[in-house]
Amino acid sequence: MENEVIKKHVGAIVTATFNSLKFIYEHHQENGPKDPRFGVSRLVFPKYSDDTTRLSEQELRFLFVEKFNQYCHLHGLSWYYSVETPTKYKYIFSDHNNKIEPRMDEDGQSAMVDLAIHKDDDLKRIALIEFKALNPNASCFDKDFVKLENEPADLTFFIMYVKSHDNGTIDSLKLKIGKKSENTEFICYDLTKGEEIQKEILRK
Repeated sequence: MENEVIKKHVGAIVTATFNSLKFIYEHHQENGPKDPRFGVSRLVFPKYSDDTTRLSEQELRFLFVEKFNQYCHLHGLSWYYSVETPTKYKYIFSDHNNKIEPRMDEDGQSAMVDLAIHKDDDLKRIALIEFKALNPNASCFDKDFVKLENEPADLTFFIMYVKSHDNGTIDSLKLKIGKKSENTEFICYDLTKGEEIQKEILRK
């Protein structure tokens, strides 16, 4: 299967994931009223002890797997997936002058990729995906980009969401994705506004 076709399928799964994420955020929060359309997903956003909603990449990852299975069934794709997939290469994530400098290094250790998609015939990895939520520090991005750039796979994706965004968010994310390879597909979603914002971030 050609990369553009794979990218199209993954993009459709991501869009379905984002749509469900927004619906669940608005209707499936712990101790809140349940929307009668609960069949969208059984996922619930939990609450902290102070009653604020916990937002994390876990919701994004689990929803993606749900939508992945639904989409593959609907479109007859014999794809498989693995989670926390060990990397083929070894890496060192060193702290140099209070800045994390990740690199591929034979003296390092195997790391993990959030999710890998495998094709049906030999279960080869055809796509690697890292998930992020909100706007963590730059080192979190750098580590993932090093893995995505070096690991053997036909396609790589970096998928994230923020609760909301403004010009400051765009400027911050623009800097943090500076080490992203051109081959890695970057997709970012504004949970409050319900829109993808990667074009704003990637704009020169």
